[in-house]
Amino acid sequence: MLFKYHPFLSCLRTLHPLLALVLLSCLSGVQAAEPLRFAPLPMESRESTVKAFYPLVVHLQKHLQQPVELVYYAKNSEIAAALESGELDFAYLGPLPYVTLRQRGAAVEPLVFFREANGQARYRCALVAFAGDAAQLASVRGKRIALTQPLSTCGYLGANAMLRHEVGISLKDMQYRYLGSHEAVALAVISGEAEIGSVKDEFAAKFAPLGLQTLVYSDWLPATGLFASQRRLDAATLKDLRRALLATPQKIYGQWGGSIRHGMSMASETDFDSLRAFGDPAEIPQGKKD
Repeated sequence: MLFKYHPFLSCLRTLHPLLALVLLSCLSGVQAAEPLRFAPLPMESRESTVKAFYPLVVHLQKHLQQPVELVYYAKNSEIAAALESGELDFAYLGPLPYVTLRQRGAAVEPLVFFREANGQARYRCALVAFAGDAAQLASVRGKRIALTQPLSTCGYLGANAMLRHEVGISLKDMQYRYLGSHEAVALAVISGEAEIGSVKDEFAAKFAPLGLQTLVYSDWLPATGLFASQRRLDAATLKDLRRALLATPQKIYGQWGGSIRHGMSMASETDFDSLRAFGDPAEIPQGKKD
């Protein structure tokens, strides 16, 4: 599903007609340029995702002096494919889609990592269960496990790595189903639709008050970040954009959505080595196993 969002034009609807006319006049030069296209990782619902990333889109548009179009995709794989083909200029992604793209030789460059709430540019995956079920990691064989998406870092590859390391079990021996987002996985475990789930640690903590219990964490992984197409943006633009993002003051990024409001740090190719130890993305099954 594709959802296009035009931030400035939608804001004009709520303005006094005269003020809207003045604003349109001021923006006429910007709107004449071809829009840059940005897509965010679908970690929550479409509405929550658009709301969270709208301020970032406005910030990018203001700095680049060029319209930026927010394009919503429901699947990580769709974002990765669009970035690889040159349909997107940049995207907010987890580390696994980037590693997968680089493995395929795609011309994609990491710009910045978005720090977590603790100030670090890294996170972990978590295997979770409902606390009321008194689940134990040693007894997960045969349980129903909820996953996000095939190309999600904490999806098949992350869950499989945790299970292999902790109890010597492969996801091939379990019933699993892809539910689309970290939020959907957490709610499925809480409701009893699934007995185990694999989510980013941020969501394990977010839903802990509702009874979500963490059984085990993965090793540390590079944070989610902003990745750009080298086919669509030249080296000078990428350098300028990276510098501008890193110089963004807290009073601005603090108003962005939950996953991107804690600041940014430099991203480099070597940061992804820990993720590559998880396994080969090419071996990830694309469907469910019931």
